[in-house]
Amino acid sequence: MDKINLNKDTQLVINSFFKIKTKKNLTIFIEDLFSPEKTLDFAQRLKIAKLILEGKTYEEIAAEIPVSTSTISKIGQVIKFGKGGFALLQNSTKAQKSKEVTKT
Repeated sequence: MDKINLNKDTQLVINSFFKIKTKKNLTIFIEDLFSPEKTLDFAQRLKIAKLILEGKTYEEIAAEIPVSTSTISKIGQVIKFGKGGFALLQNSTKAQKSKEVTKT
């Protein structure tokens, strides 16, 4: 059996998502790839990260999203000590909203 190569496996995941060009196809891919529970888990993590980056307290987030403060804290630690992926997503969302405002 081959030894697990996280870098190679990470690239497989990245390349797979990158090949998908439309939201419709991405939806189909995600529905095939993840169980509904796993999709919910990812969505909650994204919501938690967004709220932390907006300056909400852990208590405010726990009141809004049905997860433990331990889960919220884990996402907070990733934001604080991670590579900045959640912030990239947040920043790209803000940039997209700015483009939409200037178009109107």
